[in-house]
Amino acid sequence: MGNAKFIINTTMTKKDYRKFLYIATFRRNKAIIPMLGLIALLGSIVINSRRYSITLIEFLISWILLFALAIAVVLFKIERKNAQRVKTDKTGAFDSINTLKFYDDRILMENKELKSTGELRYDQFHFLIESKDYFIFYLTANQASLVRKKDIDNTDAFKEFIVDKFEGKYKRI
Repeated sequence: MGNAKFIINTTMTKKDYRKFLYIATFRRNKAIIPMLGLIALLGSIVINSRRYSITLIEFLISWILLFALAIAVVLFKIERKNAQRVKTDKTGAFDSINTLKFYDDRILMENKELKSTGELRYDQFHFLIESKDYFIFYLTANQASLVRKKDIDNTDAFKEFIVDKFEGKYKRI
């Protein structure tokens, strides 16, 4: 079975979950902001196409307002999803300790409080994203588990180890 290269005890607080939602929405996919801008531009064109005359200033103002509205809608959805998850958490997933044991070929995961264990090979993960505060392990495109960097004793050594395991499936944001 071999010895674990790294053993990390990490937790996910409600604050961590909220930050994760913002990372997953805005940082993981860099195209989200330009797409919202394009949608706002198209909306502005449609709204102003029925008018006989329009100044550039009026057009730009309508575009900016629609863009701000689109951003506000996305932020509202994120906050609503966060509030719903926090409110409906009956499992005690927040603030419970997840013990992750990183071996050469797999990760063993255990949460004593939730009475859960699991084992995954590195090739079973979809991809790995590193942010300023987290390593986010995506099991699928929409299901992820995060490790807080502040819970890792030697972040540089861990990064060197884990990036090698996710070759071609690692992204720093």
